[in-house]
Amino acid sequence: MVDLPNIKNYPKETKRIYLIICIFAAFLNKRLANKMKKGLFYAILASILWAIVNPFIKQGLSYDFTPMNFAGIRFTTVGIILFAYTWHKGMWREIRQHSKLFLNLILINMFMGYTAFYFGVDFVSGAISSIIMGMTPLINVLLAHLLASNDKLNTHKIISLIVSLIGLFLIIGMGSNGAPLDWKGITGIVLLLLSIIFQGYSAISVSEDKGKVNPIFLNAVQMFFGGLLIYMVGLGTEGYHSFIGKPGGFYASLAILVFISVFAFSFWFIALQSKGAKVSDINMCRLINPILGAVLSWIMLPDEYPTFSTVAGMVVIVSSLIIYFKGTEISEWFKKTKAGA
Repeated sequence: MVDLPNIKNYPKETKRIYLIICIFAAFLNKRLANKMKKGLFYAILASILWAIVNPFIKQGLSYDFTPMNFAGIRFTTVGIILFAYTWHKGMWREIRQHSKLFLNLILINMFMGYTAFYFGVDFVSGAISSIIMGMTPLINVLLAHLLASNDKLNTHKIISLIVSLIGLFLIIGMGSNGAPLDWKGITGIVLLLLSIIFQGYSAISVSEDKGKVNPIFLNAVQMFFGGLLIYMVGLGTEGYHSFIGKPGGFYASLAILVFISVFAFSFWFIALQSKGAKVSDINMCRLINPILGAVLSWIMLPDEYPTFSTVAGMVVIVSSLIIYFKGTEISEWFKKTKAGA
């Protein structure tokens, strides 16, 4: 059975949102929760939610809205919602006490990471952005090897990285219509890769500080202040864009994105702070993103459809996940087959 976090000393409001999260998790897949480690379970839930983000971002931006304005409104709204549940006595003292961690999340993860992400998504097709963001775990495995304690590369991880890079090369060579990418598409891919690096560094920081800060409160602070910073910079660089009187599709996209951020980031921080969780193992769950994200883009966005290069890239990248988690079993099977022959 999945071990639940020890929330005895958490504020009453935080206990409520933990209960909502646990009910939501159990509703999605009770059997899955009972069969795997808590960290991996919550990481998979977060990854499934994140997989559907890109099509809704592109849909929201299509209503004559700019990337930083849209991101700022989304994340600030999420922060307000989470603050309503996690507000507690002494929280400002807690923020000052762990100021390095909070500043890391606000400036590097939220501001730099999501500024690069939103412009990157706006520059490339929804399918390609979903698949490029599927490279998140592979880059984070390398970052964990370099920066995290007790999270080093082994033979299977190295093979998995190589296989995944082959998938990336298949993807970045072509646009969603099979034509070579122009400078805008290449810039979008570079921005998405920078976003992965910024957020990977922050994920390692959260994992290294296990148990020091309530993960949902951590999410509330980074969302509110990070979103506010993104919105203010957006006003200066993009100008003010009114979100009043927009078509229903705009508000539907925004509402779905807010819902995803409320739960996905909370799940993610719970996963990273789980006992015994490794950043590399947790991040490999995000290889779910390219499959679901790309398929949703092809379904939802009229100008996007599957090509040989994108589908082949998806297959290769997902194969790397199998190698990562089942490398030992695969090696043993080959040895037995060879010995039997």
